[in-house]
Amino acid sequence: MRMTVPTPLGDLAVRCHGTPGAPALLLLHANPGDGRDYDAVLPALADRRRTFVVDWPGYGDSTAPHPHLVTPEGLVETAERVLDALADEHGVREIAVLGNSVGGYVACRLAEGRHSRTVTALVLVDPAGFTRHTAVTRWFCREVMGRPERARRLVVPLARAYLGRLGTPSARATFARVRLLPDDEVRLAVHCALWRGLTDPGFGMADPAVLDVPILLLWGRRDPVVPALLDGRRARGALPVRTSSVVLPTAHEPYNERPDLFLSHVLPFLKDPRAAGAGRSRG
Repeated sequence: MRMTVPTPLGDLAVRCHGTPGAPALLLLHANPGDGRDYDAVLPALADRRRTFVVDWPGYGDSTAPHPHLVTPEGLVETAERVLDALADEHGVREIAVLGNSVGGYVACRLAEGRHSRTVTALVLVDPAGFTRHTAVTRWFCREVMGRPERARRLVVPLARAYLGRLGTPSARATFARVRLLPDDEVRLAVHCALWRGLTDPGFGMADPAVLDVPILLLWGRRDPVVPALLDGRRARGALPVRTSSVVLPTAHEPYNERPDLFLSHVLPFLKDPRAAGAGRSRG
């Protein structure tokens, strides 16, 4: 089943899987990509949770009438609209949120915003929002990946690096979709706008340490976009001390590269988030 949620940035497609009445889970994908990036782990998640999968504006089946206006902060607002719609149409009053990259950033913002009582747990997968802002990072986000004429040449090789070994059908399908992006002006414009938005003055969390929900932080040791030794270490230091943290032998999207390993950490956490104690481990 699919629902459409109107937002200021476009009509969002949200696919619904699993058994009505089961505990709810929201999946938020990275930039670029769409909800299908989670296909390798979706059956196992939906077998245990009522799972809702979002396509960000301009990606998948979602629209983006003004793609250059899509920003990370705008995604937060669209996700809030999704939670409102899930409450109204599906009676969802509590939900765990799993987000990768910019989706992980949005997940954190949901847990600290007006839906803080709705979000019951966070699974953060190589989340954005923990990169130290320097002249180099600002230049790369705005002048390289933020400019279509440059990003058009770089988006495919970057995806090849952050997807890792392409050893699963899901990873190969994700890469195939990314290869179409340079010739899709709407998707390319959204991709660049989100990169530029990472340097906006309003981008960022007020204080990640005060997030009052159970958190599982997963980070790929070979992530070339947000490196584990830099961004991952900053995230572990910024999030609450009770956060459970796992470093996996993957790149940026472990659910694509090593779905079984990914699920071996995520499923026990989702089964009883409050029982997950703080810890640091390697997958």
